[in-house]
Amino acid sequence: MKKIFFALLAVLAFVATSCSSTNHTMKEPLARFEFTANDIVLSAPVTGEATITRILNVDWSRLFTSTTGFFESNISVIGVILNADAYYAIYDLLEKNPGYDFVLYPQTVTKTTGVQGIFTNTEVKVTARLGKLKK
Repeated sequence: MKKIFFALLAVLAFVATSCSSTNHTMKEPLARFEFTANDIVLSAPVTGEATITRILNVDWSRLFTSTTGFFESNISVIGVILNADAYYAIYDLLEKNPGYDFVLYPQTVTKTTGVQGIFTNTEVKVTARLGKLKK
């Protein structure tokens, strides 16, 4: 009985210590400002990409480590529109383009190949314009 208890304790300790999560978030404030085109600088369209490989419907490469990106908007519910795979591509977009204040009109393209539930390879590409306020 003691051997089983210590074995379960060791497995629990291993599982609890090997997880990490990294998130990037961009959020709009609740304050309302009236901006004109002279007040902001827009980037050219930029992209972020991610590849998700699932074996037996599990993403083994991100099982214990998660790198996701989010952005929130007061005028639309982005979280409902985007699926979980797009968050990896958003993380890539925000990581490659630091220093911007907001995201404009994100568009996602998702391509999935393979047999659902056994082996799938999903490629996600997010394209958006990023903006920053002039000083």
